[in-house]
Amino acid sequence: MTLAIAALAWWARKFPNRAKDYPERVRMPKFIAFIGWLFVVVGLLIGIWAFTWPEGPLDARIASAAILAAGIGFIAMYRNFYMVTGPYQVVFRSVLGKEQVIHYREIVHYSVYRLRGQQFVDVRSVHGVKLSMNTTAYDLRPLLRAIDYREATGRWPVPVDAPISESPSATDLR
Repeated sequence: MTLAIAALAWWARKFPNRAKDYPERVRMPKFIAFIGWLFVVVGLLIGIWAFTWPEGPLDARIASAAILAAGIGFIAMYRNFYMVTGPYQVVFRSVLGKEQVIHYREIVHYSVYRLRGQQFVDVRSVHGVKLSMNTTAYDLRPLLRAIDYREATGRWPVPVDAPISESPSATDLR
């Protein structure tokens, strides 16, 4: 089982799932949607059995509703989430569907750490927007380069053509 999970993680990193309309957007791996649809089908089958059988057990009815809700949740997560990393900002949509932007120059806290052999990055902006991602699952090299630049020079990279007071819009990366 561990080998299968490692193989799925390798596959997802090697071949990122990109949106067809916007190829710069990286989405969750497709097996998240597959798991969601699997849960929906299993939840529906258990629900059909539990609700149509005259003495259907209450436990099966509750379990079918929970499995169905989990499947819909996985599908919604897959559908909503995407990330675009650029040289001066990260644009992402959370699993709940809220689009957020973190400009590198507005980062007040960042940390890069390893957990169970994988590298993670946590970033928080002055506006309270937080991003915590696995760098082995998503390509965050522009953000990591900006962090390295910050540590080397003491300041964040700024677009050459835009003054510091003007902030680029989220549509610059779309």
